[in-house]
Amino acid sequence: MNNSPYRKLIEQSRSTVDGDSNWLITMADVMTLLMVFFVMFLIARQAENGSRPAAGNSAAVKPSADIPAVSDSKAENGIKDAIALGIRQLGMEKDVEIYTENKDVVITLRENITFTPGKAVIFDGAGSLIGRIADSIQKNPSYIVEIDGNTDNIPIHTSRYPSNWELSVARAASVLKCFVDKYGADPSRFYIRGNADRKPLVSNDSPEERALNRRVEIRLKYIPESRDN
Repeated sequence: MNNSPYRKLIEQSRSTVDGDSNWLITMADVMTLLMVFFVMFLIARQAENGSRPAAGNSAAVKPSADIPAVSDSKAENGIKDAIALGIRQLGMEKDVEIYTENKDVVITLRENITFTPGKAVIFDGAGSLIGRIADSIQKNPSYIVEIDGNTDNIPIHTSRYPSNWELSVARAASVLKCFVDKYGADPSRFYIRGNADRKPLVSNDSPEERALNRRVEIRLKYIPESRDN
């Protein structure tokens, strides 16, 4: 019996097994290398994490962006304190309020120390306070000034002021004129606005509440870019 065909099949199967075995050996080598690489990667990551400072320590270092905010706060407190001192020296604490809002310094002047009801001619006493404010503004070029006139909700209708809109604008303009004409303030740093009765502090249900709403607000707005101007 001729066994040559079977012999060929046996030889072919041996060569196939040898080829498969070689492939398996190659894959085993690759897997071993990957395992070693993974272990080394984990060791490197652990060493890196161990060299980093703790979260609590890193938070103690403030970024440089926080530095201007500290300077801004000092400027805000400085100008507010200077104006508050002037208010006390003039004995106007009951009729003038000063406070900060964000980085703005807001000074509120009640009508009874600024204007006759229905008029827009500023009192001399209010002019003295404006002089103190003007001095602080001139020493702090990082501020621009918004002057808002506000009325109560009682309608006005005269030949000079047909409505509370005109009266509120005229009062803001009178304060601006005092800043510029009497104290030499730079008009380019000012702007005015008349609100009439649209921004009340309280309701207008009583004479006392309406008196609180009749006011002029001088808002010193912080503009960092103006430092270099």
